[in-house]
Order: sequence, then structure tokens, then C-alpha cells
Amino acid sequence: MCTTYLTTEILKNTNLDLIGFPKLVRLNPNIPLKTRGNAAISLTLGRGEGEKEVVGRIGEERVNSYKRYREEKMDVDVMSIIEKHSPKDKDTNPALLIVKEKSNENFYWDAVREFVDYRKVLDKTRGEFSSMNGQIGVVGANAAVSWSGHNPTFELIAYLEKGKWTGEHFVDDSSSMLIEKSFPDTFDNFDFKNNYNAIRPTTKTPILFGIRGLDPARLIRYEQYVESEPYSSYVVYETNQATDDHLVERSIGESKLYNSSIIRGFVGSGPVWDRGGILSFDIQMEGERIRAVAMEPTKEFRSLLSNLRRGDAVRVYGGITRTEIINIEKIEVVSVSRITAVRPPLCKNCKIRMESVGKNRGFRCRKCGSKSKMGEERIEERGISPGFYEVPIIARRHLARPLKLGIVK
Repeated sequence: MCTTYLTTEILKNTNLDLIGFPKLVRLNPNIPLKTRGNAAISLTLGRGEGEKEVVGRIGEERVNSYKRYREEKMDVDVMSIIEKHSPKDKDTNPALLIVKEKSNENFYWDAVREFVDYRKVLDKTRGEFSSMNGQIGVVGANAAVSWSGHNPTFELIAYLEKGKWTGEHFVDDSSSMLIEKSFPDTFDNFDFKNNYNAIRPTTKTPILFGIRGLDPARLIRYEQYVESEPYSSYVVYETNQATDDHLVERSIGESKLYNSSIIRGFVGSGPVWDRGGILSFDIQMEGERIRAVAMEPTKEFRSLLSNLRRGDAVRVYGGITRTEIINIEKIEVVSVSRITAVRPPLCKNCKIRMESVGKNRGFRCRKCGSKSKMGEERIEERGISPGFYEVPIIARRHLARPLKLGIVK
């Protein structure tokens, strides 16, 4: 199932109007209790007034959105819709929160950055709350109605008809390539190096494709460029994707399990390759140390990081899913150290390279026997230079901000 699909079901069953964009909020990506997409949605419903704009289509009907509205009583049993479409297993914990006004924004920041005890959220929740299989879902529900929508991005999500959710689905790779190349206000459409179509889900889901970008009106125009099998509806969401909202600049000592942090330090030991294609190196600062890791799905990013050397100054962006290990999302190489190597000098007489006599004992020509106390110093050419580097699209998290959109932290 997919949480966002409930948006279409709610809008089909209500006579109220959609106010603003539906909101798609991604939560802390490091939490072990998370769902696959780790998302919550928020809709504002009322009686729309004034100008309207199209933000989607369900069947042949346009989905209109209004900026101004008057309040009206809810006319649909949303919890029954959730129950109808939720998997029947104990590990699925959907929740519904109905409020008349936005909640405290701290609920959002805690849910996107920390490990939250749902019981503490439940104690502070205002509004009508209901849930299935426990109350853990209150964390996401409260985060969704608390998000202020600052610095948002948008995603147009297209949905298949029920009954067509399983099996393989067709979304032409060339469409995704075209959007990636032609429309710079979109992002994470196609990974050319890894031949990965990122607008098409890889799991069984109601979603056929999703196009992410900065301008909602343009996303609706870009929809026509996608060649795919038929789909029944689409909706444009306002999202916190690609915002880096989950990241906080912290010292190594301040970074705890399940945090997402920006850590400044110097490369200590490494980089080294470990089993499974994992590349790792130590970062140290003021006597503290943490292991930075690039996993196999980050592909060519690992080879780039293998050029780091002891003493390089870095800022690492990533999540801590295991104690004292940070999984890298992107990295700023602040400065690179000067690496020198000493090799035997050339013999002035024979023009061949001398050989070492022994540690700290100098060099000798094996042909004529002449000696030299000094070796030949060579500065190593570095395979990496100061700047920002990121994992490829195939490995990018929803919340991670692509470099093409600019650095905000």
C-alpha cells in the first residue's frame, strides 16, 4: 500500500474542497520502526472561496484547490477509508488526526530529526485522534499537520487503478531521461551513470510514477512528457523532500544513534574497502572519532571517496543508524592535505635509479656504487579537490537535497 494513495480516496468521497496543496511529509530516515517510504500526509478540507487552481485529476474530474475557504464540518469518515486500504497485519500502525488549526511546529522538527517516544506526543496531541494496531502513528500524523511548509518542493504522483498494482509496469526510460535533461527545475528523475529510472517505483504499489520539482504548475505540464501505461489519477503534493530538514550540524560527541548530522573533522585512518563493497574512513576532531561509511548502493561515490587521505578537512552529511557510524549522504571536502612521497634518486653517473641501503641509511647505485643520503621527494597528485560531492540518484534519500538545488546548510 502507499500512504499518499489515501489522498485520492478521501477526495473521491468528500464533497468538501481541497484547500492549498496536500502535504507529503517525510520523517526521520534512520528510525528502525519506519515504513518503507516513512511518510505522512496532511489535507486541509473546507468550502473553497475565490480563485481555484488545478492540482490533479481523479478519473476524468479535475482536482481543484483554493487558497481561501470557510470551515465546514467533515462529511466523510476518513478512518473507515484508512481501515479499508491498510494491510491487515500488526506491524502496520496507521493513525488519523483531525485538527482545526496547525499544531506546534516542534512536533515536525522532532519527528524529522529525532527518535520520538509516541507516548509523549500522544499526551500533547490536540484534536480527534484514532488509530489501528497501536498508537505509534500519532508521531507522523502530528508531524504532518505541524509542518509549516517552509522552503518546499513538489511532487506529481500518478496512480494506477486498483487491480493493476501488482506485476511489472511500463514507464519509458526515455521520458525520464528527457525530463532530467530538459527541465532543470526538476530533480532525481534519471541516473545516467547507473541507468536507473528514478521516477518509477521498484516495489508493488499504487504509484506508477512521480516527478519531483520546484514549480507545481510546471510539473503538471511535464506530466505530458511521460510515456507510460494508462493511469487513473494524479495529484501534486507540497513536500519536505530535498530540503535537508533532517540534518543538524553537530560535533562528533553530540551525534547520537538515529540522528542525522553534519559533522566537521579531519580524515584519520582510511579509507579502506571492507567486505560487501563498503568504503569507510575515520573522522576525528578534538579527541573524538566516528566512522564514516559509504555503502555499496552509493556506487561510484565510493571510488571518489577512496581518494581521501589522512589530514583532509571534511564536513560529512549523513545518518547514524549504528552507534559511532555515520552513513554518508554527501560530503564537503573543505581542504586536502599535501602528501609527499620519497623515492630513490637517479644516479648522476649512470642515470639509473638507486636502491635503498636500509632505513635511514641512504641510497646506493647498484651499478657504480655511488651513494646519496637524500631521496627524491615527490608531491602526490590528489584525485579529489575541495568542493561538495553527493551520492548518485540511485542511492539518494527523499530528504537529501541534491547539489543542483544549492546548499542550504
